[in-house]
Amino acid sequence: MVDLDQTIIHATVDPTVGEWKDDPFCVNHESVKDVQAFKLDEDVSGGRGTWYYVKMRPGLKEFLEHISKLFELHIYTMGTRAYALAVKKIVDPDGTLFGERVLSRDESGSMTQKSLHRLFPVDTKMVVIIDDRGDVWKWNENLVKVRPYDFFVGIGDINSMFLPKKQEFPVATETSPKPVLAIEKKEEEKEIAEDMADPTKAANSSSMSPLEQLITMGSGSDQQLITDQTSELDKAIEAQKEDRPLAKKQELQDKMDEKAAEMAAAIENRDVHKDIASESGAHKHSVLQDNDWELNSLKGHLSAVHERFYYEYEMNKGKGKDRVSQLRDGKKHPRKRADEDGGLDLDAVPDVAMIMPTMKKRALSGVVLVFSGVIPLGADVQR
Repeated sequence: MVDLDQTIIHATVDPTVGEWKDDPFCVNHESVKDVQAFKLDEDVSGGRGTWYYVKMRPGLKEFLEHISKLFELHIYTMGTRAYALAVKKIVDPDGTLFGERVLSRDESGSMTQKSLHRLFPVDTKMVVIIDDRGDVWKWNENLVKVRPYDFFVGIGDINSMFLPKKQEFPVATETSPKPVLAIEKKEEEKEIAEDMADPTKAANSSSMSPLEQLITMGSGSDQQLITDQTSELDKAIEAQKEDRPLAKKQELQDKMDEKAAEMAAAIENRDVHKDIASESGAHKHSVLQDNDWELNSLKGHLSAVHERFYYEYEMNKGKGKDRVSQLRDGKKHPRKRADEDGGLDLDAVPDVAMIMPTMKKRALSGVVLVFSGVIPLGADVQR
């Protein structure tokens, strides 16, 4: 199960990206030259007449080609189906990797949670998830948590406004001494899943807006709720198009570069005009940096899971049986015979949800952790 936004791609609707792509003299042109674009028309489900700009995560083509030999790939996204199909056309133009296996929020029945049982209602033993968010899966044991891909700095996930926000420490009351520090932006969010298990408690949280309370209390299948959520998402998309956050970040970077140029000139006792950095471009830096290599390690992790799965399967096959009993069982259960299904023994199939936690535990095996710092009074230290 492959998530899209900030897992294998990053997308934005900021029109500044299109302008940078068309300007070969722009400092950001080199960074965005391989960004691809598509437009969702107004009459398409989920469309807004909006241009979307998509950056594939570095090494994505090689990653997907390798993994597709080990796994059957499915897309599962909180974006609309129109959005998902447009992105799939970019990452899998000939349809050989994902085929038609796409699950979007239009079919999933929820805009805030993902579930393996939407696709695999009977058995999830062989399913592995890759996603940059664990809370939407309630930290399912089948999950490989991926570091978020944040190429368009500050944009985040354009389809995630209805997902739970980053958790913060509780606001201080009269009975609790001094409060509260916000958790770092990239802090893990495992506790969110626990809070979401109690919708009433979550909805009554003083840190939640009325809209967030509505989302939390709603099942996601109510048509009016979905309509309201879609309307709010449209507003957020339009706001990003108008605000042009990437242009503002580049303007700030340009000012910093000019300041640095002035200071360097002053040190060298040279009289440099304050705009020389902008005029020459020699000291300008792009705000977009593409130095992410997460997929390299992810490829290794998924290959290791695949190898471990089949190692345990081979170990489980015929476990505790001699050759005579195996032949006898083959006569009793002819559908299990090798000449009919390749020798598959369903009883021997291991569970990924048992394999992966064991593998994860080895990551810090033998390591002693010491947590040091100032903890706000009234905070749950276990969190």
